[in-house]
Amino acid sequence: MKVHTIMALAESEKNSLHGRALILQSALQLFSGRGYDGTSIDDIRQAAGFKSKASLYTHFKSKEEIASALLKDILEEEDRVVMQAYAAAKPEPLHQLVAMGRAFITWGLSHPQEYAFCFLRVQQETLIQGKPATFMGEHPQTSDLLLLHLIHELRRDYPVRQIADAALLSMIISLVSRGSIDQAAFGAISLETRAQQIIEVCVNILFTEPVPLPV
Repeated sequence: MKVHTIMALAESEKNSLHGRALILQSALQLFSGRGYDGTSIDDIRQAAGFKSKASLYTHFKSKEEIASALLKDILEEEDRVVMQAYAAAKPEPLHQLVAMGRAFITWGLSHPQEYAFCFLRVQQETLIQGKPATFMGEHPQTSDLLLLHLIHELRRDYPVRQIADAALLSMIISLVSRGSIDQAAFGAISLETRAQQIIEVCVNILFTEPVPLPV
């Protein structure tokens, strides 16, 4: 293959990736401002700067396909951040769980649009499309499964509530969701303080007795 052909293919791939990112970012802004039902695929096309529907359709065929891709990308990024925290934590279940929890909460507080979209999208799939009503959905992230494993491990040495692991994690994630979406309720405090307050309440849900948090 000639050099100029290879360069042309590389440029085409770059433009394709850039176009995809533009579409997803524009969709997130519109879904956040107008809601999913209030946004049309033509709204997304115009916001992303595509001249025709045909040019947008080279990336996505429908609004539903855009929303699914956006959800997948956001969840993968969230999972990457949380797994990085796990890898950096002291190799002990409580330290690892708290590190992952802090990363998850901080990410949610730092990305309110992304978090709200994920939360509402999952609720939509549950209530409208009849998909399983679980916090992990049909395709759980690596971090979700690891958090469940850590809760199970903690039962050996800590006063974990006698509630199913999945139910405990579901309640904790619901609390984090409300905190991330309704940040104004915390008042004029820093993001770090908000994250600390949320994780303290999460620990009170998890344990029946006070457990000191790792620093």
